[in-house]
Amino acid sequence: MKKITGITNFNGIYYQFHFDNQKLVMEEQITKKSNIDFLLDSNYPIWLIRHSFGQDMGPEDYSEIKEDDFLTDQRGKNLSLHQKTGIIRDLFYHGLKVPFSDGEYSHAVGPIHAGIIEPGHFRFIVDGEVIRHLTIRLGFQKRGIRDHLLHKAMNQVMPSSEMISGDTSVGYALAFSKIYEDLYEIPVSKEIRLFRSILLELERIAVHIGDLGGISEDIGYYPLYGVCVTERGAALGLMEAWTGHRFGKSVVRPGRLYLNNRLNAKQAKESFKQLKNVYIKKIRPPILRALSISTLKERMQGCGFISEMDVQNFGFVGMVARMAGVNEDLRIENFDYPNWNPLPLKEEHHHYNGDVWARMYIRYSEIEQSMDWIERTMEEINWDLLWEPKVNPNQEILTKRTKPGFYYSTVEAWRGPLLVALQFDENGLVNNSYIRDPSVLNWHALELAVRGEQVADFPLNNKSFNLSYVGFDL
Repeated sequence: MKKITGITNFNGIYYQFHFDNQKLVMEEQITKKSNIDFLLDSNYPIWLIRHSFGQDMGPEDYSEIKEDDFLTDQRGKNLSLHQKTGIIRDLFYHGLKVPFSDGEYSHAVGPIHAGIIEPGHFRFIVDGEVIRHLTIRLGFQKRGIRDHLLHKAMNQVMPSSEMISGDTSVGYALAFSKIYEDLYEIPVSKEIRLFRSILLELERIAVHIGDLGGISEDIGYYPLYGVCVTERGAALGLMEAWTGHRFGKSVVRPGRLYLNNRLNAKQAKESFKQLKNVYIKKIRPPILRALSISTLKERMQGCGFISEMDVQNFGFVGMVARMAGVNEDLRIENFDYPNWNPLPLKEEHHHYNGDVWARMYIRYSEIEQSMDWIERTMEEINWDLLWEPKVNPNQEILTKRTKPGFYYSTVEAWRGPLLVALQFDENGLVNNSYIRDPSVLNWHALELAVRGEQVADFPLNNKSFNLSYVGFDL
């Protein structure tokens, strides 16, 4: 069975994206004639369908439906949750009533949360202190990104790509750049290919360090929390040293990199040593100490469980798939990732069994994995060639007439595979777009993970997934 991770309709033609040998492959779907056909086919995750084809249909009222029917995965039973007219509801909040039984109660959280958490609506049904089920609705961060891209040229589109989800600026800029490189047949040097993969891994390292701190905070382990929230700055500092921006914005562009010319090539290469030293001396030891403490393990193991079957049935991707033991990674056998070593998910299955512990452990493992690959790959780069000033090669290219059509790209960003598809006219202007952040699929994993857990475990589980609100609300 194909694992579908993307679907869209461009000018009346349906396209789907699925995993095939560690790649995301696009194919035209000729057997589907309407949106409702996808809803009736259990191979297509409901969250993906509602994100791709959903429309605002006003408040949702499921209060008269049996609770078991509301929770079932059998679409023949819960088709009443959607419209039988062929119109499918979106996943934005317009008002929500959900069923619950005698003795249970409804508990609403959001859209306004404590601190700087982004807005989202979380509707819990609780039996005592146990979560019976959770329904998530988003849409409070909608900025009209896709509308903004329409009829825009490359130089206008690229800055917007970095705003889709700000913690994945490098990932999205790279995905869009690859599309324009295909459109304009822009050559990409070995140095640029490898170094932008290094920047992508550095983005992953910075976020993972911060997330290890966030999870530690939610289990009350402040020694690691304090280290991670401060020393995360070492990774961000290296990003700034290399690019001039702590989050790597305005750096990755089609066919080139805008690097920090205040450093020379030798200084740029040696800058990595500072991050390595901070990691080895200040970050790795407290992480290993935390992972060895039995009471912390007991707090996380068995909490918020997602199975391999859940990953397959609901299309969960990226880190959420790997932490459940499913070895899907677009970096494996990737031309831009020479000598990439996958994680030993099967050999160390006790660490990757789908719970909060797995989501904690995989972040440590991926930091180690990325640090090792960056250090090895840096020796494959001609730093003098990479850092020498260059004229912008794209000015002349933008005057070329292009072959209109549908172009797509995927990138294994820190949350998982980004999927971007753009349709162009003969002048290289965007006529249509499809953008699928990993969070589109993985929000449903959070809904499933907290079923049967204590109410007090929700913040820990939410933090352990760290999904993107804005990446969903396009």
